[in-house]
Amino acid sequence: MFRAIFMAILLTGSFQVKGQESKSELLVGKYEEIIQFFPEINTGTHYIEENRSLDGHPFYLSAKMDLGAITIAENHFEDVPLQYDIWEDWVISFSSAFHQRMILNHLKIDSFKLNDSSYFVKKEKPNDFLFHRNGFYREIETGEIGLYAKHRKQKKQETSTIELVRSYEEVIKYFFEIEGKLVEVPKKSKIFETLGMAKKTAKKELKALGLRYKKNRETYLRTLVNMSNNVQQ
Repeated sequence: MFRAIFMAILLTGSFQVKGQESKSELLVGKYEEIIQFFPEINTGTHYIEENRSLDGHPFYLSAKMDLGAITIAENHFEDVPLQYDIWEDWVISFSSAFHQRMILNHLKIDSFKLNDSSYFVKKEKPNDFLFHRNGFYREIETGEIGLYAKHRKQKKQETSTIELVRSYEEVIKYFFEIEGKLVEVPKKSKIFETLGMAKKTAKKELKALGLRYKKNRETYLRTLVNMSNNVQQ
């Protein structure tokens, strides 16, 4: 029965990302490998986009499903059709059998990589963070200190003179990983203290690179993390 259920997320020639027969055969082989060891990866639930009345989409970067990679219990699989719904924090694959998108079991997923090379890993819940959901965070930097981002979408309401416009709004929260735990990036004045850095020296280098916190937040934080890790080596 597990085999029958998981066949719902197999990719065959009907998936239109790359329709060559040889590619389909390769993918079926990969899924046969997953089925053998991890039949429970499929929740058995069809994915339905709930907020169709909202402008935009609930996915990370793009509404298009494409080929990515996934790691389950330290077993890595390439060329997997994947889509990431950041409204629900769900990883989705495609069922050629039912011509439906299927929700994958987040409890079985260690990490996944999307077509644009964005890499997401499962992390423990940071203290007092309300939007942890299924625990997927985008990995930006690793080392003595790491940098991660949590992506989610929420409803945005804007009024106009004609009508009420309802759309998705993306929110990104950044976290340092210190001593193996995620710590939400504090307000700007506390960042240098949190990283144990000399504020004057760090700001001088950031200025030389033309980086500003509000305008280049991710690059700014990534640069600081790299500077901190280089000092600690």
